[in-house]
Amino acid sequence: MKSKNLMMATILMLSATTANAQQNIQKAFDALLNDNVIETKTQHSVDRDPETGKKTAQSDVYDFVVSNPSGLNHVKAIQKAFENDKDAAYQLRTVSHPGSDHMSLAVGDGRSQSVAIGKMKGSNYIYACFLDKDDPEKKYRYAYAMEWLEKGEKTQVRLAITYATTQEYRKKNPKIKKIFVNGKELKLNPGKWTGFEGDSIFIGGEKSSELWLSEFNTYKNLFLKKPDGAAANYYATYIYNLCKKAKPLDDAEKKMVAKEIKKLKAKTEDEFIQDLFEMSIERLKK
Repeated sequence: MKSKNLMMATILMLSATTANAQQNIQKAFDALLNDNVIETKTQHSVDRDPETGKKTAQSDVYDFVVSNPSGLNHVKAIQKAFENDKDAAYQLRTVSHPGSDHMSLAVGDGRSQSVAIGKMKGSNYIYACFLDKDDPEKKYRYAYAMEWLEKGEKTQVRLAITYATTQEYRKKNPKIKKIFVNGKELKLNPGKWTGFEGDSIFIGGEKSSELWLSEFNTYKNLFLKKPDGAAANYYATYIYNLCKKAKPLDDAEKKMVAKEIKKLKAKTEDEFIQDLFEMSIERLKK
């Protein structure tokens, strides 16, 4: 029951934030998720700009099985809803296949997160992309997708909603700005590379201790400005991820960082963030 209530709360939140040009699809999604479905797995994530609090990434995925006539009717209603909203979409695809091909819906900037659609052998899927009407730059979009596989009297279903920059925007704005090999920056064209760690890619080596400490100090100061709320959670998570990769630091530097993290922990009453900081300190000891 607790899981069902959590899913219902998420549905209501999504309805309030995404019911725009894609309103028919959203309503059809809600109707199915409100029905008696057998949950197997749900996944939810959201990222926000640490300075503005504006949403930059979101992913909501539901995997379940429907077997009652009402649920099966909802699956058909969702297909119809995609048709009803197609004029508002800038991209729409319907695919029937034996499971030999699939696609990924980008999340955020598309570099580290995505949602797979079409991996169930013999399934069908449909997806549509809509620009975020509240984004004046027109660089963010919502993507809605449904994959379904009929198995006798049961139908396996995946529903997905993601928020990300448009594919066109990602092509025009490559994120990688610096490339490091064994700790030394190479002056190469970043448009030809892909990678991770913010705006940099590291090959054959790790961050220098100077770069590590600089990043830590930046996010430490950002956290101190806003030690509570969504932004604080983001900063704390980033610091935790840094501490998981603290190899460049010597013992004295780790001790100094641990001391600073204890100060950060004392600035918040959020138990989750406090736990993150505790785990950060433990990671530094490894």
